[in-house]
Amino acid sequence: MLVEFPEQPRIGPLAAGLARLVRRAPRPSDRGLVVALIPAHNEQDRIGKAIRSLDEQASKPDLTIVIADHCTDRTALAAQSAGADVFVTAGNEHRRAGALNQVLDLLLPQLRDDDAILIMNADSFLAPTFVSEARRRLTEDVGGVGGVFIGLEGGGFVGLIHNTEYERHARDLTRHAEKPLVLTGAATLFSVQTLWNVVMARAAGLLPGGGSYVYNEDSVDADGELTLALVHLGYKVIAAP
Repeated sequence: MLVEFPEQPRIGPLAAGLARLVRRAPRPSDRGLVVALIPAHNEQDRIGKAIRSLDEQASKPDLTIVIADHCTDRTALAAQSAGADVFVTAGNEHRRAGALNQVLDLLLPQLRDDDAILIMNADSFLAPTFVSEARRRLTEDVGGVGGVFIGLEGGGFVGLIHNTEYERHARDLTRHAEKPLVLTGAATLFSVQTLWNVVMARAAGLLPGGGSYVYNEDSVDADGELTLALVHLGYKVIAAP
């Protein structure tokens, strides 16, 4: 399914489209839904591999949505061909954080508090047990669970830099799994209830950024800022292998 923002967003129809996606996802009897969000900008060559890596999880997400942001290639088509649903942004001036906020603003009201959202980059894939292990560790006092992720091949020089950083981060998580960490956009699982608490705290002026969004669009490092926000609200942030 393809969900697009028109030039002037009409929240009703867009929310209805995401609601249909959530309703058609089989809801497990023993846990909440796990919805994977993959923001992507011109990732036609690698998005299929990232999606397939989720399908190979021991406990794969119940719904995978690729957020095609300002794409000038066939990212959306490649994502649909790999079996994902696609949300196309428009008018986004805040890069990755803005793209995620556009979707989360419409998606969160369609989910239950015990559902979970996985944020994953388009140029990485996760250890095969990450979703099941992170879901197990996502208890009431844990704001987010970060994981070990592996960079996909390709992407030229920028891809090489990303993959080097991914390998370094994976080593750090393995060596210091019990220490505080920064939750990265490459691999983090959040509960819906936690994200709602962030939204309400920003709206109440208890966190920077203003508005009523999950990510602070004015932050240079939106993932790092969200980590600090969760800790400020009293949550733990942990890692899963």
